[in-house]
Order: sequence, then structure tokens, then C-alpha cells
Amino acid sequence: MNLRRLCSILVVPAMLATGCGALEDSKAVGDETREAHADLATSAVFSGTVRNSAGAVQAGVTVVINGISRTTDTTGRYFMSVVASANGYVLTFRKNGLASAAEFYSAGKTNLNHTLETGFVQTVSPTVDSTVTTPSGVKVNLKANTLVNASGVPATGPVSITVASYDPMRMPGDFTAVNSSGRQVALESVGAIFVGATDASGAALNLATGATATGFIPVPTQVGSMPACVSDGTCRLAMWKFNETTGKWEEKSASMQVGPTGTTFTMQGTSSISGAVPISVGGLGMWNADIEKLEPACTIIELVGFPETCFGTAGAVQFNLKLPNAAGTLMPRTDTLSLASPFIVLYNIRANALQEVGITFPAGAPTGCAKNLDIASTPAAAAGYPLYTTTGGVTRFNSGAPWGGTGYPKDPGGNMVDIEDVALGTHPCKSSVQFKTEL
Repeated sequence: MNLRRLCSILVVPAMLATGCGALEDSKAVGDETREAHADLATSAVFSGTVRNSAGAVQAGVTVVINGISRTTDTTGRYFMSVVASANGYVLTFRKNGLASAAEFYSAGKTNLNHTLETGFVQTVSPTVDSTVTTPSGVKVNLKANTLVNASGVPATGPVSITVASYDPMRMPGDFTAVNSSGRQVALESVGAIFVGATDASGAALNLATGATATGFIPVPTQVGSMPACVSDGTCRLAMWKFNETTGKWEEKSASMQVGPTGTTFTMQGTSSISGAVPISVGGLGMWNADIEKLEPACTIIELVGFPETCFGTAGAVQFNLKLPNAAGTLMPRTDTLSLASPFIVLYNIRANALQEVGITFPAGAPTGCAKNLDIASTPAAAAGYPLYTTTGGVTRFNSGAPWGGTGYPKDPGGNMVDIEDVALGTHPCKSSVQFKTEL
């Protein structure tokens, strides 16, 4: 195993991945050194804290990493060591009343922070038809006597239905999917939701084999409107369901019907029902109405020469992203980048489209961090960019041509892009941006 596999590369739910290593460690590592350390990669260690969308720590969250399960303590923390995997690690998070979540990592990483969306919870009787409608407009219609437990026994007492919407830039996984033809593709969200059901004891319920329920996913406010390309046929919208084992979305037929304000679809129960809060089995779980992208692009975002003091007392700077979607809307997202992570791989993004990448230094950082900031991109910045402020700067540039694949980009050796590839230029991304500063 190549030493680069030891490098903690985080893949968060919106096509971002951070690379590991000290900022000054940008020179190539020799093959002999990598092979000499390869036998150290026998396990991967993960730790982190889980919070709800209001920021409160969450005890009792089930955390599963590549099939190994733990539960967060009273402070919302977990710690796990699992067998090393060259294929990476799928982390899933489940708790009644919250939307389940999933993330992918290529290597172990500690002190992670995870947020589970607080769900809209409604108690219903499983013996009558019920409709659950959330304030955001998501609707789920359940038929009488269709919910069963893990043993297939129909529910009789009160049932709690949890429904939650995902931010279109933060849905589970990394926007990698497999379509009905078996081809791996990238996704662009036009609405994603979680639907879960539990009985009075907290045990998970799902749709019985062959039973159906319908759902409606409104176009998220951030997206604005149903992209015109859906109706004119120049892009392809489909229904997808998340598979926690593979960490990818899978296309489902789901009797999809698309309208100007959202998408109606059908969930159907299967013979495989999980005893945990449902994610990928049965009919309930994580669903989205997404546009597939066959040839996405990727962008390398790199910090160069950043003094430690520029990361502030919290040890992180903020990245501000605006990524284009099919409706022509620039979708905003913010993330942080730490001293130990000098680069980001932005992937599964729209090719040949203008995008914005900016940085904001934390409060308390020396004024010279922003004053001496220089931003350079390939391709060159659009007219009027970069723009600099007293706290950072932003640039707008083209995302470039497709990199030649989907999912996390790989170098010519078939390994996930790491800091060595960034330093040597052996990554496949056709666009990049560097943020440089000094004191």
C-alpha cells in the first residue's frame, strides 16, 4: 500500500475533499520511503463529535464505519479503530428524530465534526392512511397497515415519522452515483430528503414487502426553480436512493413525476428490512431528485505559505464557495480548512462553468494575512477578479474541462489525488487556484 493512502483526505457531502500534511510538506516523497512505511497502514482511526442542526451535541447516535458500529457518549463524541481499507471508509450516522447522514473518507481522521439535520416528527396511527407535511413542503403519504418492524410484524401502536430536507450542497455521500445502466455518474441536487419511521420503543420500521408510499420533494429555495433543461430534455433528472454500504446513490424507477415546483415519487418496500433506522433498505430512507452529470470537472484549491497565526486560535480559515447548477444559480457553501490540510479537491462539479472560490481569515488573525493575500487561478480569473477585502478575498474562474472520470479524482497510478500530486501537478483536474500569503 502506498504511503499516500495514509494521508487523511476528507470527502464531505458537497464535493469537497481536504488533503493532509503540514503546509510546508509540499515536496515529493520518494517511492522507497512510501513503501518502507506501507506496513504501518493496518488500521484507520476515527473520532469526532455529532451535533444537530441547532448545534447541540447528540448522545446516543449510532455511528457505523465499514460495518463496525459504535454509539456517541453523553458529549456527542465517538472513537473507532477499524481495519484499513484501500477503498476508503463510509461513515453513517443515525438517531431517531434526526435525518440520517453519510460521509466518505479515504483514510482515518480524528476530531471530526458532523451535523445531523433535525427532522420534522409527526406521530401517526399505522392502521389508517396518514399524510405528513413539513414546513418546507415535503410531503409523505403512508397507507394503512404498511409499516412493519425488522421481523416483518405490522406496527399497531403509535408511530413516529421523521422527515427532513437536506441542503442541496450537503446531501449524504459525495454526489457520486450509479445509474440504471450501471454507469458511475455525478449528481446535482434538485431536492433531497430523509424519511424514517419508529415505533413507541424506538425500533425502526419500514415498508412491508410490496407496500408503497408516495413522497413529494419541493425544489429547494437555494436552487430557485426546476431547471429548464429538465423539461426540454437537455439534461436528465432521475430518482436516487442512498446505499450506505457503497456510499453511493443508486437510481430507482420510483414512478417519478416532475412538475415546476418539485418531484413526486413512489417508495416501495423490499424483503430486506433493517433493524436500524432505515437508510438503504426497505422503501424509506434517503432519497433525492437529482440531475446526473456524465463528465464532471474537478478543481484543486491550495494554500501556499500560510503562517500558523493566519489560522487564528481555532486553527482554521473559512472557504466560501459558489458553484453553478443547471438552473444558472450559483449555489453557496462555506467550509473550513485547517493548518494540517493545505489543499482541497473540489470534484463532481459542473464542467466549463464559472465558479467562485474565496477565503476569509478568522477574527484575531494578523491583518497582514489578508493584506498580503495573493490569489492566482488556472484558467485565469474572470474580468474584475480577484477581489480583495480586509478579511480575505475571492476569485471567479472557469472550472475547466472534464477530468476524465467521476467520483474522487485519481492520479496516473490509480491512487486518490494527494499532496504529492498537487505539488508535482500529476492530478487530472483542469482548473486550480492558489491562495498565498505571508507576514
